[in-house]
Amino acid sequence: MNINSLVTLLASACLTCTLQLAHADDDATPADAARMQKSGEIMSEEDLMKRVQSEFPGKVVEMELERKGGRYVYEVEVVSEKGVKQEMQFDAKTGDLLDTAEDEEDGDDN
Repeated sequence: MNINSLVTLLASACLTCTLQLAHADDDATPADAARMQKSGEIMSEEDLMKRVQSEFPGKVVEMELERKGGRYVYEVEVVSEKGVKQEMQFDAKTGDLLDTAEDEEDGDDN
């Protein structure tokens, strides 16, 4: 193998690894989410919504399914009646709460 072929091969390998890492923590497509919910790989959005509404009163303004660190995570944003935005992350398979944070600056001061 000559040096040009080796350089080309290494460059291709690096580009492939970079592209895989860039897409490792992406949003799941709606089709992917539906397939995983149907197969039981992840819990349904409806089941998670019931849990969120029972434990975190307010209006759910956003729910996304993302792949993070090799697992699927639901990211949920709830705005309380006082305008406090709370961001939560749930394990998409188990529904376990992984992280939560409040952000009062995005709230409405009515």
